[in-house]
Amino acid sequence: MTTVIYKLLENKNISLNEVARKSSVPVTTLANAAKKPIEAWTIRILNAFALGLDELPSHLLVKLQPKTYQLKINDDEQKIQGVYIPDKATYYQIRSVVEASHLEGWNPQPEDIQYLVNKAYNPDPELEKEYEKIFGDSNE
Repeated sequence: MTTVIYKLLENKNISLNEVARKSSVPVTTLANAAKKPIEAWTIRILNAFALGLDELPSHLLVKLQPKTYQLKINDDEQKIQGVYIPDKATYYQIRSVVEASHLEGWNPQPEDIQYLVNKAYNPDPELEKEYEKIFGDSNE
């Protein structure tokens, strides 16, 4: 499995040997570090790769660390992932669906929430017909 650091080096057409030469850190040390999680790296290793990639160490660290996902729900503002849902009933319906799906592993982005909001306000007529066939007329 190729690690993120190797992909960054490849994208800039830089070899591990070049990084070692620029940083004066042995290539074997860099190769061993590249196989390990970033959390196990020393500052020396991070600085070596940053120098080799012509990056600030802090910028390289941001690129190397996985982004942590957070589901943001704000009941007071009726926002999910920053997307405002004006109708309170619709907000709670979408919130329920998002929370249940999130428990199953879905990590919705703002554009996903916006899609749900759009579909809630502008439902697909074909899907509504299918729903009525399965569950009957909603006006009964």
